[in-house]
Amino acid sequence: MNTIRLELESIRPAISRPSPWSVPKVLRSLECDGYGGEVETTTIFLTGAECPFRCTMCDLWQYTSTENTPVGAIPFQLKHAISSNPSLETTNQRRWLKLYNASNFFDTRSVPREDLGAIAKLCTPFERVIVENHPRFCDDRMEWFAKAIGGQLEVAMGLETIQPEAMAAMNKGMTLNDFETAVENCHRLGIDVRVFVLHHPPGLPAEDSSDWTLKTVAFALERKVRHVSIIPVRAGNGWIDNLIDSGRYELPTVSMVRKLFKAFPKRNWHCPTSSIIEFDLWDWDTIKGHCDHCRPILKQHIAQCNRTQIFLPFDEIKIDCECNL
Repeated sequence: MNTIRLELESIRPAISRPSPWSVPKVLRSLECDGYGGEVETTTIFLTGAECPFRCTMCDLWQYTSTENTPVGAIPFQLKHAISSNPSLETTNQRRWLKLYNASNFFDTRSVPREDLGAIAKLCTPFERVIVENHPRFCDDRMEWFAKAIGGQLEVAMGLETIQPEAMAAMNKGMTLNDFETAVENCHRLGIDVRVFVLHHPPGLPAEDSSDWTLKTVAFALERKVRHVSIIPVRAGNGWIDNLIDSGRYELPTVSMVRKLFKAFPKRNWHCPTSSIIEFDLWDWDTIKGHCDHCRPILKQHIAQCNRTQIFLPFDEIKIDCECNL
């Protein structure tokens, strides 16, 4: 076990890990389809074994189990999620499904090979199935599953950043070549790719973060990924909290997001016309730099930008609020 892994595990907050035999959380939302419309998307948060890599940025380990996922546990969770949401069993509407297991879908420790057939059968009513996976786990299981589900498979991978120092500090267990090879393999098999990009990872001065975020988005789009999700760095995994407490890092603020949106219209993206860029609003309310008045207005503006794919600067909004002057 390497030194970084020991350090990361030693500073994790004490939590109770979920059981792989528990009923998963289900989230319903609308997602931009890349062609000017929206599609109903169901996310099922599955519980399985933790990712073997120890990325310094990851907080998803909190939603995983410490042991290998038992055979039958993922189909059990998926069946319960579907049976508790009857509308998921219908086949007469266009819907997408996200199977997010906070780890790697094509790692047999997280999703046993023996379960792939049962999982694929449960996925057949859906037009698109999105799973999360590390670039190093893009192998023959991915090809088999893509054919078995009947719909379109999309693999979501964490690129995070292409800034060399910041990327090295993440301990992701991959290189940019690994990422590019995984994307090429997906495209060869007719599998779409979704990419996660971190806004303002540690190791970057605040004044450079927007530029590197946009460079990373451009890198992904140039490799013809279908969807790029920009996620502001958040605390809670132990390592980030230690950096903050020691004065070595500050989380992204609204002013940094403002700078990012101001730069968006100036970019000339080289990508397929159906590619989607999304700014993730999952933890928007926790970001510092806005008040109870402007917070929902800015959130609504970003949500509209996500829907329309027209990213307008915050200056385009009329907000009578001192903290956004």
